[in-house]
This record gives sequence, structure tokens and C-alpha cells, in this order.
Amino acid sequence: MTEIVDKHVESMLEELEEMQRIKLYTLEEIRAIMVKRKNFEHKINASTKELKSFTDYISYERLLLENIRLRRSKRNINDKKGSIEHKIIRRIKNLYEIAFQRFPDDIPLFLSFLKFCKRINHINAACDVVSNMLKRHSDNPQIWLVAANWHANDRKDVNTAITTLLKAVAVHKDNKTLYSEMIQIELSEATNRNVSTTEEKVTRQKLCVEKLEKIISTIFQNINDCGFHIEILQMLEKFVFTMKVQEMIIEHLLKHNSDDENIWHVLAQRERSDFNMENESNLETITTPRRTPKARLEACFAKYKEGLSKVSPEVKPKLWLLYVDFLFKLQEEGTGAGTVLKLKTLKSALNEMSEEGHLTEKHYILWLKIVDDENETLEIIKRGIRAHPSSVNLWLSRLRYEIEKNDIPSEVDQVFQQSAEALKEKGLPLWSAILRYHYLTSDDKKIEQIYQEGIKQPQEISNTLKPQYLEWLLLKKGISAARKVYKMLSTEKPNCKELHTMMLRLESMQIEFNYKEWTDVHKLACKQFGDKDVDVWINYIEFYLRYHKKNPNIKECVEQIRKQAMETLSNELICLFETKFDIVRASA
Repeated sequence: MTEIVDKHVESMLEELEEMQRIKLYTLEEIRAIMVKRKNFEHKINASTKELKSFTDYISYERLLLENIRLRRSKRNINDKKGSIEHKIIRRIKNLYEIAFQRFPDDIPLFLSFLKFCKRINHINAACDVVSNMLKRHSDNPQIWLVAANWHANDRKDVNTAITTLLKAVAVHKDNKTLYSEMIQIELSEATNRNVSTTEEKVTRQKLCVEKLEKIISTIFQNINDCGFHIEILQMLEKFVFTMKVQEMIIEHLLKHNSDDENIWHVLAQRERSDFNMENESNLETITTPRRTPKARLEACFAKYKEGLSKVSPEVKPKLWLLYVDFLFKLQEEGTGAGTVLKLKTLKSALNEMSEEGHLTEKHYILWLKIVDDENETLEIIKRGIRAHPSSVNLWLSRLRYEIEKNDIPSEVDQVFQQSAEALKEKGLPLWSAILRYHYLTSDDKKIEQIYQEGIKQPQEISNTLKPQYLEWLLLKKGISAARKVYKMLSTEKPNCKELHTMMLRLESMQIEFNYKEWTDVHKLACKQFGDKDVDVWINYIEFYLRYHKKNPNIKECVEQIRKQAMETLSNELICLFETKFDIVRASA
């Protein structure tokens, strides 16, 4: 191996001497380059060869090549221009070739070499590698795709690119990406090249249509996926001359997949975009009167309705959703052509969808935003609740409606009771709303009655209302009343940590602190939650360190709390507790 390395290094001497002679690099820099190359040569000629050794060596040489270019430009050095670079390029090419021999299946290496060939314009070398990779990796669609792109974009050889893709789909009959690429190349060939006459343009487009028909027919034979067929249709939409092919796809979709909601959605959107406005029969443009925006909307709505009349009952709700979402989107566009038609069609669709039982909770809420009649609003809310009896938003809308339109509290309470019974543990927003209402309209006795009912509700509601109740009691009746209720509620199951947190805050707000009451809250919080909550212990310790500074036994008390916490907490929480404890003690 040493002999091989020495031989390779020796072959570099002339190149390096030239680099020094024309003052591209100093002697020290030349020596550094030599050391680097020698190390790389040892690695690639070692008994155990790794791909990384080759890629690192290649990367180094490519960076060196770029650095030479920059130095020549900066120092205005033109001597031996091309000679030095040619030797480095040849070395890089040789490194790639050796790497391909050692690692013939590495696709990133293949892609890297193609980029390198493109940069230095070594087309023939790249073509050879592409050919070899296709032979070795015909089972990999990505290789075929890269090869086709290479021919189409880098070599500008569309015919070879298409031939490559035809071979690819013969092997990978169901690969969607290959077909899509083939279509894109054909469209690009028909539209992007400069042509001198209209006749030549028409000829190209005719040929493109003929090829596309064959491709689409092959797709229909090999890929039974209407989603992909729709994707191809939408790819062709911006090319008017492909209308014949588009109609071919639509005919196939309606024949084989007419029960798919997405097909009718796409067809309706085509009406709105007026794809039928212009047609090119035999690629000769036929000018027809343009439809007005309102007429296009009407045709769009009609296509949705046609689909709704033809799809199966299982698919119908999905098409309804696409239709109604589109109608709401139209409303967001604001004023313009067909404004009245849009709103009228939307309301009609919502009403029909509701009657059929397909309208979602979200759409009932959206429906309420586009009506301004009180009776209509109430009717929509009631219909929504019948369809979605556990909807928090709809019940909340019902309660808000009653609050805004009715000045009789008993009737508001009646609606609230209905909502609370229907929503059960999900009803917290309704409890909050009814409390806000009675804060403004009722006396303290009524508010306390609601709180007392609320704290008996499921945990999802009571855990929020219990601490709120304490805070309200403090404001209305003082700390003694709050303590009394706290002591009663704190022992009820399930325990509520938020209740302790609120009581601790209320105790801290007093002008004269009652340390016994305050301490008892901490103790109870630790007793109920100390096995799974680090913070209750940390809060207890911080309380001692802050409010018992004059206690001569404070260190012993804190240590006792720490010891109790260590004995109570689960093993996985002890480390976290110790970390927080050290921080609290250090900042005390």
C-alpha cells in the first residue's frame, strides 16, 4: 500500500510545484496540501475501505479547485490556467470512478457525480454513469427519475428523457411520480420552446396531445386511483390545448369513480373557473361568448347539486361538507358579483344539509354568524342542539341568546339547567357564563346558591369553581367565612389542589397573618398531594424560609419537611425535589 501511495503522491509534485511557482500558494501551504492528500491516499488505499474516505477526499479536491479559482481572480494570475485545474478535475473524476467500483450501489454518490459532471461539462462521463446505474438499479424508480431529469434538463435531450421514462414505467407500472414527470416533460416541450410560426406551435401541441392520450391510457390501465387521476387533470388545466385530454380524464372519472366526492368538487370548481369557456377542437381556437361571473357561479352550484343527486348516501355527507365549506369561503370574499346569490345559496344549502342530518357543529356555529333575524337565530340553535346535544358551543350560544333577548332570570336559569344536564362534566363554560350573568343581575344569595351547586358537579367543573367560590367568599364575607368553607371542601373527595392554592393566596393577602391557619393549609396540601407533586413541598419550604426567619429552629423545621418529602415522594420525583430544594435553600 505504501508504494501505491508514494507513487500517487509523486505524480502530484509537478502540479504542486506549478502552483507554488506562479504564486497561487506559498511553500507552507503546498506542504499542507501534500500532507492532506497523503493522508487521504492512505485512507482510500487501506485494506478496509470506507465510502467516507472517498467522499471526504473528493470534497477536499473540489474545495481546492474552487479556492484556486478565487485566488486566480483576486491575484490576477492567469499562468497555467486550465492546466492545474485539469489535473485536479481528472483526479476527482478518477476518485469517483474508483468509488463507483467499490460502492456501486450508493445512490448519493451517483447524484454527487452527476452534479460534478454538470459543473465541469463532462456530459459523456455522466451519461456512462447514468447508463450503468440504470442497469444496476432498475428496481429503483428514483434512479430512473434522476436519469430522465438529467437528459431533459441538463442535456436538453427530451426524446431520450421520454424514452428513459417509458422504460421506467414498463418496469414500475404503478409509479405515479414517473408518469407525472413524463407528462410535465411533454407539456414543457410543447409550450416552452421558441417556435417561429403558429403552424409549428399547433403541430407541437397536436403531437403533445397524441402522446398525452397514450400516457393517460397507460395510467388508466395500471393505476386505479382517482385521486391521482384528478391530480393529472389539475396539472393539465392551465394548458387549454389539452382540453381533449382533460375531457378524456373526466369521462373516465365519471364512468368509474362517480361516487367519489372529490370528483364532483373538482368538476364544480372547473365550472367556476370557466374551463368550458374556451375549447380547442383540433387545436384551432374557437371563440365563444364568455360567461358572466354570476353565470359561472350558477354552473358551479349546479354541478355540486348534480353530484349530490348522484352519489351514494355514504358519500353524500362528504360532498355536502366540500360544498358548504366552499360556499362559506365565497362569503369571506365579500362583495362582488353574485353576492346575493352566494348568500341565498349558502343558506339554502345549510338548511337542506341540516334537514338531512349532515350538518356539523362547526357549520351550525358558522350559520349563526350569517343570520340577523332573532327567530331564525333561535331556530338554528335549537336545530343544532337537536343534532349535536353535547355541543358546548351550541349550548353556550343558546344561553347567550337567552341572556341577550330575555330579561327574566328564571327563564335564563331554565336554559342553563337544561345545558348543565346535557353537558355534565363538559359544562364549565356554561357555569362560568351563568355566574357572569348573575354577577350583574342578582344578589349575593343567588350567586352563592350557584356556587354551592357548582362545587357538587364533576371534578372537571368543581376544581375550577371551588377556588373561585373561596375568593368570592373572601370579598363578600371575609376570611373567616372563606376558611370555614375551605375546611369543609378540602376534605371532600376527590381532593382539589387548586383549592389549597387559592387558600394559600388568600392567607397571604391578609393584613395580619394567621400562621397556624396558613401552615395547616400547607400541611394538608402535602398530605393530599405530596406523593406525586414536588411543588407542594417546595412551596411549604419557601413559606418557612420566608415567614419564619426569626424562628431559631428554622433549619431543623426545614430539614424535617425535607425529610418528610423524601419519604413521601415517589422515587422518580426525588431527584427533581432535591434539585429544586437546593435552589430554594441557596436563594433564601
